[in-house]
Amino acid sequence: MALLSQISQQGFQALLWKCRMFWPVSRFQQLFAVSFSIPNREKINYFSFMTSSSTALPVSPKGTDVVPTKKIDYEEEKGWDDETKEVSEGKFHSSSSVGAPKKQLMSQVLSRHRFRRIQPPEKPLKSEEWNRLRENFHSPEVFEEVMLNSMIKYNSPIDVAKSLLTQVAQSNGDIAYNLLVKYLALCVQQGQTAEIQDVYDIMKIRFKTLESGAYSLLIKGLSNSDRWKMALSLLEEVKKIMIPSRTNYESCIKAAGRHQEMSLAFELYHEMLSKDLMPTLDILKALFDFSRGMKDAELRKELFGILLHLRENQIYPHKTFMRSIKLWFESIPGGNWRGHLTNIKDCGQCPVCSHQLEDSDLTEEEYNNLRERIIKDVIHGTDTFRKTSPQLFDAVNYLAKGNTRVLVLGRKHMLSNSSNWRREIMKEMQNKADFFFAENISEDDAFLLYATLQSGKHCKFVTRDFLRDHKACLTDSLTRHLFRKWQRGHQIVFSPSEGGKPMKFLPAFRYDCVVQTTGDTWHIPYKDIFEEKYSYQVPRKWLCIQRK
Repeated sequence: MALLSQISQQGFQALLWKCRMFWPVSRFQQLFAVSFSIPNREKINYFSFMTSSSTALPVSPKGTDVVPTKKIDYEEEKGWDDETKEVSEGKFHSSSSVGAPKKQLMSQVLSRHRFRRIQPPEKPLKSEEWNRLRENFHSPEVFEEVMLNSMIKYNSPIDVAKSLLTQVAQSNGDIAYNLLVKYLALCVQQGQTAEIQDVYDIMKIRFKTLESGAYSLLIKGLSNSDRWKMALSLLEEVKKIMIPSRTNYESCIKAAGRHQEMSLAFELYHEMLSKDLMPTLDILKALFDFSRGMKDAELRKELFGILLHLRENQIYPHKTFMRSIKLWFESIPGGNWRGHLTNIKDCGQCPVCSHQLEDSDLTEEEYNNLRERIIKDVIHGTDTFRKTSPQLFDAVNYLAKGNTRVLVLGRKHMLSNSSNWRREIMKEMQNKADFFFAENISEDDAFLLYATLQSGKHCKFVTRDFLRDHKACLTDSLTRHLFRKWQRGHQIVFSPSEGGKPMKFLPAFRYDCVVQTTGDTWHIPYKDIFEEKYSYQVPRKWLCIQRK
């Protein structure tokens, strides 16, 4: 305690009180303090930012030579890591008993600078060096937040961040919640497990509750460590005050899977689904990876359930996920499963196993039910509309060549002679197809659906629209399933011609492009890369898995 010899007894008690607010007594014994001249005010104290890891302090008295002598310039930010974006932009709110004043104002000021950055120092700085940097900064009031944002961006050493927080503690006698969260984000980014736990110990003592962003960082950081069960405890804490996020659940599911506790992983997975949280493909892939080689029949049932989940929600795995599925099947002890990549013939037959895939057509009863529900839920209730492209002429020409009877739905503005809609071209198109012109403000997608459904099961439609809004208007899952199946079998997709190349048309499928099984075979459509799921953009590649 020699370093404290110059501090008065009253000052020492105040310092001890403040440090105990920041760290549990068991950890406080591992810290070492720095001597400062303490004013004669009760409970105003100065200390170094120290956790049980002493990698950062004391800062070398020699300092560094990286302090600039001119104003620091901003640079435009190109993007932030998804896990720390909200932290970097200051989008955090807390319920706190300490350090709350000015937080909202500071966040508003910070929002003007959230896409700016500065180059953080490479080594820890002394207090006077940080003060000099702050004074030369364009907006000193947000210096610490912007600097920590940059440390996250550049993945600065923890020591550097600690030296900044030490300066803040020396100047303010406190470290604000938002700064602790940003420091936490840097620790999580670097997998600094001991630091993550220390910051949590500090925060749970100082603040009544934490907000969702801090919990997400803590759960993510701890779930990747040997203290992963602490992440489960934090998940239980979150449940008491809010619905946990999808990220919270997925972090804990992966932690359980990594430690081969698959029953726990699937328990969390089902709990997640019960809260209407749709799992990412990443977590579904992880469940297959963690289950590889296991013989448990219940586990096998769970994974088959995931494949049926893909079917019911028309989800197409990307290539890496598909490979995980294939490897899991082939790893089942005594299962004798073999997977092959293939392309299904236009007739719907698998070249590998000769199995005929399900037909894309609906039964008469299904079709009539769908038509009635579309009219009730979509056509009578929609407020969406589609913009028609002048390249419609190419599409009409293409379809008319096949002696196909074509109905074109357009708007009355197409009849006015303009640069987009020349009268002679419109007249030529009307000789090749039937036209219906709706009012300019009408919802022509609704007319499209109505005309197609009223024309019978054989009728196909052409649109670049995804029809997701219309699907969302349907009020029950069975009707949405029928709508997706009907759409896959009746929507012809085209891409406009570019650079003189002919227009591309992808015909509707005669077979249903979803995960299918007979018990001894599985057929799984997949995409080469991950992309947003559009209901008409179905893949052309398949994984055929059969039991020998």
